[in-house]
Amino acid sequence: MDQLPEVIRIPFEEAVDDVELEGWEDDWFSSATYDYERKLAEPKLDFVYNWVNGSEDEFKTIRHKYELVSPLNDADGKWISQHSINRYRDWDELRYSFRSVDRYARNITNKIQILTNSVRDNIKSEGETESLRPQQPTWLKDDDAVRQHVEILSQEDFFDGTASECLPSFDSLSIETQIYNTPSNVDQLVALSDDMSLGAPHSAADFFSPLFGPMLGFKSNHYNTKSIVKSDVPTFGEKPHLYYTSWLLNHRFGERERKAQAHFSHSISRRVMREAMASFPSPALRGACERFRGESKYQIYPWYTAFHYSIERFREALLWSFVMTRSDINGDGYLDWSERQVLLDAIRPGRQAMAREDASTPAKPAEGRDRMFYQLPSIHKQAGLQPPLSNVKVLWTSLDGPETIRDVKCYNFHIDSCFAESFDSPLSDASYLNPDFSTANIFAQLSRREPRCGDCLIKFMLSTVQRGLEPLLPPKTLHRERETVVKALLKYQHTVIEPDAMFVMVKDAEQAETELLDRTIKLNKHVGQWCFNDDVMTDDGDAVAKVNRVVQTMFKTLFPTKSRWEK
Repeated sequence: MDQLPEVIRIPFEEAVDDVELEGWEDDWFSSATYDYERKLAEPKLDFVYNWVNGSEDEFKTIRHKYELVSPLNDADGKWISQHSINRYRDWDELRYSFRSVDRYARNITNKIQILTNSVRDNIKSEGETESLRPQQPTWLKDDDAVRQHVEILSQEDFFDGTASECLPSFDSLSIETQIYNTPSNVDQLVALSDDMSLGAPHSAADFFSPLFGPMLGFKSNHYNTKSIVKSDVPTFGEKPHLYYTSWLLNHRFGERERKAQAHFSHSISRRVMREAMASFPSPALRGACERFRGESKYQIYPWYTAFHYSIERFREALLWSFVMTRSDINGDGYLDWSERQVLLDAIRPGRQAMAREDASTPAKPAEGRDRMFYQLPSIHKQAGLQPPLSNVKVLWTSLDGPETIRDVKCYNFHIDSCFAESFDSPLSDASYLNPDFSTANIFAQLSRREPRCGDCLIKFMLSTVQRGLEPLLPPKTLHRERETVVKALLKYQHTVIEPDAMFVMVKDAEQAETELLDRTIKLNKHVGQWCFNDDVMTDDGDAVAKVNRVVQTMFKTLFPTKSRWEK
């Protein structure tokens, strides 16, 4: 494990081996046009739950065996007594989340997968050796009709290679590093915890669109970790993992602030998640082998990684395309003076237009450029797709450019610092080749060493056209390179939304009744998604029972009808 590299850079030519084009993609990414006579099929999605029944005795027995040998265990047994108070408690949330999916997403569901721990199978014939079985919800039907829609996977079913040697895991982040291995005939999945439920009708476009990619939701807090050895790095909750993963992303893509993902359902491509984890080999394997949360000081955060990996790779594909293929006209790996002149002329109009910005004003969108995030619903309708029904507040699409350019200001863009010293002078390499002007160095400068410069270059170039990404794409004469870039854009495209959702951290019965029942459900308030997070930090039977009564009232009010998979 320690011999694996922290970070590797996967070439685009290799990264797009798993991408197939249907024929409309070049027009779509180059000019944001689509032949609306060619209707697209409505996507089907997998809903994948990370679930455990922490109340089952067999599960408790197995967990305790590993708790005793965990490095987190202490002589007084304090960690064992406290860490599982609320982490594995079962409020029967999964039953009601199933009801919500069946009610509000039935037409877009490919299948539902439950990822769970294995326990001893007490039912065995005489002479059989002891075997393990995945945990199964007691309320779930066990027949062929249900098995067509619902698949229960033990960790042994989808952890691969060396990671499988670390099982069992009792850490959701560990399990999520392997979620891309879940078997399916579709690439796109919607990952949920059992404390998440849908609260209103959803179309596929609330999660994923073939034209716009997965829908990504973010919190307002952001991270830009430049060192992980300082004492001010937090040691509790999800923050240590966000700090560490921010540091990894900075190491791979350059330093910038990156927002944390919202704590609701996560829409992700299996192939993108696979590539994201493969790009951080050692952190991904260490994360998969984390048996309990916090055993090592830092752990890769799979969703934070995958979301920003998609955004950064989309951006990187555009910069690679512009520098390596569009600007290097003779393809010799070096930008000579004539090629540099063409590049500088190309960015001049956008640079001049944005020179009027200053530090005190918000970043402005390019004048005259269509805002595709406003047009997303109408484009879906014209293409034969249902538009979003719940996540209707679309903030940005990758057809507007990678999300990184959304708020970038470019008034202080300088040629020398963004490209190389004397990049705009013919004298700088009149007598010899300047290694700073190699395409590899310029690409590294724009994509990683000075990421704001790369963002501004993209913004400059896109400001010259009304829509689409053509100014950054390889010339159409370079068929192989252009196909590679289009495949990369299809793979990494993304849309940023503000989720229509409500998150409640349940602490006690009085608070739950006030926030969930009195202020919300009794007032008939509706949201697209709910998340009821268990933060009841007591094992007192009476206190827990009071909370349970409130929670059950809430669930039965919101989701009174059984799902088709329920006994």
